[in-house]
Amino acid sequence: MFTRTLVVSSFVALAFAATTPDPPKLRLGDSVRPIRYGIDLTIVPNQDAFQGVADIDVQFKQPASLIWLNALDLKIKDASLIAAGKTLPVAIVEGGKGVTGFSFGQAVSGNAQLHIAYDGKLSRNSSAGLFELKDGAEWYVYSQFEPTDARRAFPCFDEPGFKVPWQLTLHVRQSDMALSNTSVLSETPADHGMKTVKFAVTRPLPSYLVALAVGPFDAVSAGKVGKTVMRVITPRGRGGEAKYAADTIPELLKLLENYFGTPYPYEKLDSVVMPVSNFAMENVGLITYGQSTFLAKPETDSIGRQRGCAIVAAHEMAHQWFGDLVTTAWWNDIWLNEAFATWLESKIVNQWKPEWASEVSEVEASQGAMNLDSLISARQIRQPIAADDDIANAFDGITYQKGAAVIKMFEHWVGEDAFRQGVRQYIKQHADGNATTADFEAAIGAAAKKNIATAFNTFLDQPGVPVVSAELDCSARQPKVKLTQQRSLPIGSAGAAPQKWQIPVCVRYGVNGEVFSDCELMTDPRSEMTLKHARTCPAWILPNDRQAGYYHVNYPANLMRQLLTGDGHALTTAERVGVLGDVKALVDSGQMAPKVGLSMLPELSRDPERQVVEGALSIARLVKSRAVPDDLQAKGAAYLREVFGARALQLGWKPGVGESEDVRLLRQSLVPQVAMGGEQKELIAQAQAMANQWLEDRKGIAPELVGAVLRVAAEHGDRALFDRLEAAAKKERDPRIRRTIIGALGSFRNPELSKAAMALVLTEEFDIRESMFPLLFGPGAYLETRDLPFAFVKEHLDALVAKLPREVGGDFAAGLPRVGGSFCDADRRAALASFFQERVKQYTGGPRNLAMTLEGIDLCIARRKVLGPELADFLRSRP
Repeated sequence: MFTRTLVVSSFVALAFAATTPDPPKLRLGDSVRPIRYGIDLTIVPNQDAFQGVADIDVQFKQPASLIWLNALDLKIKDASLIAAGKTLPVAIVEGGKGVTGFSFGQAVSGNAQLHIAYDGKLSRNSSAGLFELKDGAEWYVYSQFEPTDARRAFPCFDEPGFKVPWQLTLHVRQSDMALSNTSVLSETPADHGMKTVKFAVTRPLPSYLVALAVGPFDAVSAGKVGKTVMRVITPRGRGGEAKYAADTIPELLKLLENYFGTPYPYEKLDSVVMPVSNFAMENVGLITYGQSTFLAKPETDSIGRQRGCAIVAAHEMAHQWFGDLVTTAWWNDIWLNEAFATWLESKIVNQWKPEWASEVSEVEASQGAMNLDSLISARQIRQPIAADDDIANAFDGITYQKGAAVIKMFEHWVGEDAFRQGVRQYIKQHADGNATTADFEAAIGAAAKKNIATAFNTFLDQPGVPVVSAELDCSARQPKVKLTQQRSLPIGSAGAAPQKWQIPVCVRYGVNGEVFSDCELMTDPRSEMTLKHARTCPAWILPNDRQAGYYHVNYPANLMRQLLTGDGHALTTAERVGVLGDVKALVDSGQMAPKVGLSMLPELSRDPERQVVEGALSIARLVKSRAVPDDLQAKGAAYLREVFGARALQLGWKPGVGESEDVRLLRQSLVPQVAMGGEQKELIAQAQAMANQWLEDRKGIAPELVGAVLRVAAEHGDRALFDRLEAAAKKERDPRIRRTIIGALGSFRNPELSKAAMALVLTEEFDIRESMFPLLFGPGAYLETRDLPFAFVKEHLDALVAKLPREVGGDFAAGLPRVGGSFCDADRRAALASFFQERVKQYTGGPRNLAMTLEGIDLCIARRKVLGPELADFLRSRP
C-alpha cells in the first residue's frame, strides 16, 4: 500500500468551499459517473480499524469542479485528482451524513482518476460495512454492503445504477485467508507477517455487491459444475459441519443453469459462513450465509435446518443471474430482485426434492404476506424511494413473499414456458447492466404475446389484497361463475374496500368426474366467467386453481365445506391449505362467523395431510387469541385439547422408528401447540423431564424438537431451570443451539424470571443480535408478562439504543415499538404512541414499525369487540 502526501492550504480549501453547490440529499446525480475502481485495503481481524486507498476512474458528463461521493465513518487522510496528465489538490467538503465532497478548484471534463487514502472502522456489534465476528478464539472480518453500507468501507458512488468493474487488493496476515468476488491473481509476502493478495478484475458490479472476507478459514470443496469451482468457507474447525451444504449447492446450481439457459455467469462460487449472523447475501462469487443456516453437526441436524439451507442457497444463487448479472437501476425496484429469487427458490427446490411439497410452502408464505398486506399501513410492492427509511423498509414480507406470489400468479396466467422464455430474454438483453420493472414486463409480455404490464402494475403500485366473491350460477344453459372483487380488510380497519385490480382469475371445476380449468382477466369490480367445458352444473368449483392467485376467495359456506371436508381430496394439498387460509381471512374480516370456521376443525384435525392439519390449527388459535376474554382462556385451551389433543398425545415428543419426514414435521408443529396453547399437562410434564435430562447430557430429544421442549419446560419452569439454561447458553459454542437455549430463556411466564431474561440483553453474556428478539419480545406472548417488555424499554431505552446494531440497511432500534404488539386496549396504545412517536424518527425504518404496531392494536381492540362475544358464546357452549 502506498500513500501520497498532500498539503491543502486554508486559502485553497476556503476558495473551493465558496463555490460549492448544495450536497445531494439522497441520490448523487449523474453528472459524474465511475468507470472503474481500484480498492486497496489493509485488514487485520481483532483490530478495530482498517486502512484504505481508493483509486476511482471517473467520467465527467459535463465540466465540474467537485465530485460528491458516498462515505460514512471514514477519515479522509489524503486526496488528489489526476486529470489531463495533471495532479490537482483536493479539498474535502462536508456534505452531511453519508456524503462527502471532493473539490479541486477548477472545472474538469472528460476522464480523470480520483485518489483517496483513508482510515475506517471495523464494527463488532453491527453487520454493516466491514465488521468483525468471533468464533471460538478466532476473529474474522466480513462485508455486508447492501443496501447502502459500501460507503462505510470505501468512498464510492453507492447506488445500484453505477455498475462498473472493480479490482480489490487486500493486505492481510500471512496466516489468514483473503477472499473476494473473483479469484486470486497473486499472493506475495510482505513485512511484519503480512501478505498482499490481489484479485482479478470483476465484471461490472454495483457497490453493494462487492464483497470480501478475511480470517483463518477452512475451505471445503463443493466440486465443480461445468467450469465453476465451488467451495464452502467456514470458520476454523467447522469444515466437518458443511457436508450437507457442499452436497446440496452443486445440485441446485445445475437446476438454476437449466432454468436460465446459461451457465453460472461468474468465474467461481464461494459460500462463506458467518458466525452469529442470521442473514444471507448474494455477493457475486462470494455469497455469505449465517452459520445456523449453513452448518450443522450430524448429531444435531434437523429436517427443518436442511430444508432451510437448501431454500436459502437456491435463493442466493438465483440472484447471481437475477440481481447480480442484471441489477435493478434503483431501490424502488428491489422487489424485482428479491421477489424473483423468492419465487424461483421454491421452483428449483421443488424440482430437486418434489417430496418436500414446496408448492404448499409457497401458499403458506403467500398467506403470511396477505396478513401483512391487509393493514392500511402496508406499503405497495414498488414503493417510491424518498428517504433512507424507504430503502430500509423495502426488505420485508411485501417485497419478498407478496412479490413472489404475484410473480407466480402471472406465470400461471401466461404459462410456464412463455414466462421462462421471457426471463431468459430479459437476462440476455440486460446482462452486466441495469434494468427496471418495465424492462422485465416487456420481456415477459413479448414472450407471452400479451401485454401483462397493465395488470401486473395494479398489484405493484397499490397496497392491499383482493377478495374475490364467487357464486356459481347454473340457471342458464352454460354454467357461469359470478365474480365480485374488493379489498380484503380485517375487522376494525380504517381502510376503504373499493379498490380495483386486474386479476388473472383461474377457476378449476369438476363435471361428470372430469376436471377442467378456465382463466380470465378480471378487469372490472363485477364480472362473469363462463365455464367453457361445462354442459351441466359442476359438482364443485375452486375459484383459485392451484392456489396460484394472489387473492382470497369468499365462497358460499356450503361450497367451502365441500371443498375442505367432502370431496376435498379432489383438490391438491396446496389448494386445500389455500382454502383454509381463505376461511381464516373471512373470519378476520367479519365475512364468516367464527363458529362456522371452527365447526370444520374436528374433521380436519384428523386429515392425513400434515399441512392441512397445520392450517386447521392456525384457525383453532382463534380460541386462544386476544379476542377471547381473559377469563375464558382456559376454555380455549380445553377446546384445543379436545380437537387436537388425541393426535398430539399419539405422536408424543419422541419420534418412532422409520417415521416419514412429514410425520416428524407434524409432531414439530402440533405437539408443542397442544402443550403450550392447549396446556396439556402430560405433554408439559414430559417436556420438563426431557429438558432437565437434555441439559445434563444433550441427549433424549430429537434435534428438531429441542427448541420446543425447552420452551414448554420454561413456560412452567422455576428459577433453578432458568439458571441452568442461562449457564448452558453461556457455555454453548454452537450458535444454532445457543439461539435455541436463549429462545427458552425468553419463554418464562413467571414475571420475575421474565425480567431476569430481559436484563440479559444489556449484559455482555450474549451478542445482542442473538438475544434481543427472543428475550425482549418473547414475554409479550403471555398474559402474565405482557406489559414487561414495554416497561423494560422505557426504563432502559438509552442503554438499549447504544448497543443495538444496524443490519442489512435498517436499525435494530426501529423494531422497538413492536414490544407493544401484544397490547389490545386503548390505554396501552396511547402510552406506546406517546413514548415512541418522536423517538422512532431517529431510527431508520422506525416510523413504519410504529404505525404497523399501532394499527395492529387498533385491529385487536376491534376484534375483541366484534368476535369476542361470539367466541365467548362458542366456548361457553362447550362441555
